[in-house]
Amino acid sequence: MKRVLLLGSSGFIGTHIRRLLERTAAVTVLAPQSAELDLAAADPGVWDALLSGARPDVIINAAGRVSGTSQELSESNVRLVSGLLGSLKRLYLPPWLVHLGSAAEYGDGGPGEALHENTPGQPLTSYGLSKQAATELVLGALAARAARGVVLRVFNPLGGGQGPVSLAGRAARLLREASRSAQREVSFGPLGNRRDYLDVRDVARAVMVAARCRAAPPIVNVGSGQTHTSSEVVSVLAHLAGFTGQIHETSAPSVRSGSLDGRPADTRRLRAMGWSPRFTFEEALRDLWRHLPPDQNSPDQNSPDQNPPGQYPLAPVLVPTARLAPATSDQSQTAPHKELTHEQALQT
Repeated sequence: MKRVLLLGSSGFIGTHIRRLLERTAAVTVLAPQSAELDLAAADPGVWDALLSGARPDVIINAAGRVSGTSQELSESNVRLVSGLLGSLKRLYLPPWLVHLGSAAEYGDGGPGEALHENTPGQPLTSYGLSKQAATELVLGALAARAARGVVLRVFNPLGGGQGPVSLAGRAARLLREASRSAQREVSFGPLGNRRDYLDVRDVARAVMVAARCRAAPPIVNVGSGQTHTSSEVVSVLAHLAGFTGQIHETSAPSVRSGSLDGRPADTRRLRAMGWSPRFTFEEALRDLWRHLPPDQNSPDQNSPDQNPPGQYPLAPVLVPTARLAPATSDQSQTAPHKELTHEQALQT
């Protein structure tokens, strides 16, 4: 891995991936610069110019929209992937592709055992449907040998830079404001649903492991393997905010997830690749809290709302990011990586 093209580098997950890439010795991170360009609507010529100019040996696609209309989700999550794969095929480029999918592709797992990658997808939301369609495009290209790579099905990331479109990001902002203004009551939607939450820094570490692979199963889950209720998320954030009032569940449920309940991820494939989670559920929420914007009205630079998915600087000018010295903290270094052979990867 020497030249990495990172799509979605200004988003919530992409920001953390970029930080790890910048700390990796002998890796040049490539990102489009200058004026903004919507890659979800880019024509083939723009894609070809971007990829032929970058000549990456690894492409990480962390771009995508998490909210919006069905059409907006399809344009950002499906059309962007279609444009990328089309350009790879036209240019006969062989980079290793790491595409970030979503656990929403599984739909409502209900109670039961951990979700294995072979579990049939039954998405129930427009977001899940759009992510599944994008994954199917990638899997089709892999099967046809028109691309090389892996789909990472990311469960529910938590951490610094999380925007208000998520429950955790929204709850942190509401509870901070309630604590500051001495409110005695805060209302959310139903908080009984369970999710497999994972620190976004561990998600970024998983992406780094996948980016270094020579071979991998076509789909790999990225999760903690454990579930927590939405109520636990809110309770931890309420403690961090110093909020001691009442928390009600009288608001409407999330349009994005509704009443979906989740089983944990089966993470055996990812662990066989040399990864394990480093941060706890509580540490992820503390990191989210520490990195909230200065006040409720200030822009959240890592929020999906402030950095619309699919928005990138102009393609023709590519500038490598500044390289940083390797981190010395155990919590900011990537775990040692064990490369799998093709046969080992398929056995997991």
